[in-house]
Amino acid sequence: MSAVRRVPLRVWAGLFVVVIALLIALVVLLMPASSGQSVAVPAFFPPGRLWSEVDSAAPTLQLVVMNPASGPGPAYDQSYGSVVRTAQKRGITVVGYVDTDYGARGLSAVEADVEKYFSWYHVNGVFFDRASTDCALAVAPTSYYATLNAYVKGRGGAARTILNPGRQTNECFLADADILLTFEGSDTQYVNSYSAPAWVAKYSPSHFWHVIYAASGAAAMARAVQLSKQRGAGYVYVTPDALPSPYDTLPTGRYWSTELGKLRG
Repeated sequence: MSAVRRVPLRVWAGLFVVVIALLIALVVLLMPASSGQSVAVPAFFPPGRLWSEVDSAAPTLQLVVMNPASGPGPAYDQSYGSVVRTAQKRGITVVGYVDTDYGARGLSAVEADVEKYFSWYHVNGVFFDRASTDCALAVAPTSYYATLNAYVKGRGGAARTILNPGRQTNECFLADADILLTFEGSDTQYVNSYSAPAWVAKYSPSHFWHVIYAASGAAAMARAVQLSKQRGAGYVYVTPDALPSPYDTLPTGRYWSTELGKLRG
């Protein structure tokens, strides 16, 4: 009878490593693909239950706009200070709402609002609303939006600048903002009349945010989310709420949980 040959221990160890590597590769292949998108919410509601829901939606929800009084308001509000700190602890980027009146509002007034947000609430950046689409107000170091972007960046850290023209804008503005909100409108408008200039496709989705309101049911919401993926929006918010105040609440129940699930990445 021939002797049984023993397999060296190092061979078994090598086989074990190979099997583990194959299992890890299989798990990765079977994992759902990341959407590459995040939820970004215009939180135009006061501190309270809705801010707690914002926190609970992290990390899918990564960005929120605070808006105490169509701006920072006349004085520090302790309740806002508290919800901002809590959101930031959850890893959410909090930015402050500031109106620019399409470049007509004085720079000193705009910068004063920016300073209040940073000194009172230690925000992570600024959301400039009613932004112009005129390149004469961008790019050049002394231009309106370049000046504001430099002012925000001058606060140090990773301060974010977001511009909201509420519609498609010109490529020149990417020099003055981290994120451009290039669609803000109803679900009907998003489905039937959305269009984007060719230059948008050259850039990462992380530069673009779409906000769709009046998406009245789960099916409409799912369709809007799918369209946002196809249209290269890295940040998305879909809500059934409608004009005149589409941002004074959050979606609820299955609608909200499904939206978060579709955007979870």
